[in-house]
Amino acid sequence: MGLFFRKIDPKTDSKYRKWLNFSLVIAILMNLINSLFLNWRWLYITMTAVIGILAILIFKEYKDEK
Repeated sequence: MGLFFRKIDPKTDSKYRKWLNFSLVIAILMNLINSLFLNWRWLYITMTAVIGILAILIFKEYKDEK
């Protein structure tokens, strides 16, 4: 779980990594707002799929780091 909450180092992280982390945060917030206020099922399904894809891409990107 520390992978999602690690501190972003601007010297070593590429723009792609920063974009992935930022996109994950936005997708989680959109899913939270949807579940609290809107309750649109199509948006929930879409954001869940997006979060899953972003999580896989983040795991692949940080796989070789310790």
